[in-house]
Amino acid sequence: MKLLLTAVGKRVQLIKYLKKHFEVVGTDCSNLAPGALFVDKFYPVSKYDREEYKEELLHICQKENIDIVVSVFEQELLILDAIRDKLKEIGSFLILSPKGVLSICSDKWETYRFFLKNHIRTPESFLTMEECMDKPFPLFIKPRRGMGSQSAHKVNRRDELKFYCQNIKDPIIQEYVAGIEYTIDCICDFEGCPVSVVPRERLEVRAGEVSKSRTVKDDEIINFSIEICRKLRAVGPITIQCIKTPEGVIQFTEINPRMGGGVPHSFEAGVDYGQIFKDLKVGKPIHPVIGQFKEVTMLRYDEAVFI
Repeated sequence: MKLLLTAVGKRVQLIKYLKKHFEVVGTDCSNLAPGALFVDKFYPVSKYDREEYKEELLHICQKENIDIVVSVFEQELLILDAIRDKLKEIGSFLILSPKGVLSICSDKWETYRFFLKNHIRTPESFLTMEECMDKPFPLFIKPRRGMGSQSAHKVNRRDELKFYCQNIKDPIIQEYVAGIEYTIDCICDFEGCPVSVVPRERLEVRAGEVSKSRTVKDDEIINFSIEICRKLRAVGPITIQCIKTPEGVIQFTEINPRMGGGVPHSFEAGVDYGQIFKDLKVGKPIHPVIGQFKEVTMLRYDEAVFI
């Protein structure tokens, strides 16, 4: 099978894993993307927000007879959803949640509303500075539509809050929750039922991406994540974020409808995403492997390539 991975960027470890299962074709808007040197075939493309980008992807999929399309770049997911039917017509299967799920996940205010509606514990959130005038500091502020930890800040004073509200486009302000942060790698079948849920404790984060983590068999986090997946009705990979306070209270903060940067950790822990992708492609029922992973620690490091 052939798999197209868009926006390959620095996802070298992910590419190496996928190549165990697929012939991997990659795209990126930069010829200097390190991942371009590790895929089986690489195509430079326009930036995701250019109109010609969609046609370029469709042309590549048709030319290369692509079976599966996967993206790890959050900002292009709605664009890919817009050409889902055209991809299907040429035989390329887009592994991505439906538009309704993408809309909830791409807007952190909508994610907050989803959590409240489904009685899932989450930090109290606000859209304006005025709404949280009587709330105690610290608070937390980030863009409603952002990725990673870009422009996300702990706020300790009112003058800081005012500064960030003026300098962050469409911010969301949240109650600050201290505790252990977890990323949960989930993958769901066509019915929105999770077939794998792997919590990863974030031991160290650099530039918004985890550099050290360990997989943890925390039954409470796993069960809450199963509930979120089922109520969201996601398809394919999603990434859930939560914080566990020193008192053991779990608060969920975000959902990203894609594989996270640290997902190779779940591969190494024993979850075979490649086989699950193949089963999704052919419509084969997938046997859940929830809880069937190893507790291992991941330490990531930089490596250079020279051209």
